[in-house]
Amino acid sequence: MKKNIKEILYLSSFIVFFILSFIFYTSENNVTSMQKTRAFHNAKLNDVIDHLPLLKNDTSSIIEYSNDLENFKKKKKKFLFFELLDK
Repeated sequence: MKKNIKEILYLSSFIVFFILSFIFYTSENNVTSMQKTRAFHNAKLNDVIDHLPLLKNDTSSIIEYSNDLENFKKKKKKFLFFELLDK
C-alpha cells in the first residue's frame, strides 16, 4: 500500500513538473522576454561585425606554378631492355 502511494506521488510530481515547465516556457511573458534577448544579442553581434577591421590582402602571386612534370620527363633515362642485353 505504501509502495503504491509512493509511486503515485512520484508519478504525479513528475507530471506536475513537466506541466509547469511547459506552461512557463509557452507563457507570453517568457516568449516576449526571449525575443527581446535574442534581438539584443543580434543587434550587439551586428554592431561588433560592423566594427571589425578589414585586413589588406597580401596573398596575391603567392602561388608559384612549376613545371615539374616537364622537368621529370626531360631527366628520365631511357632504358631499352634489348640494348642492355646486347651489351
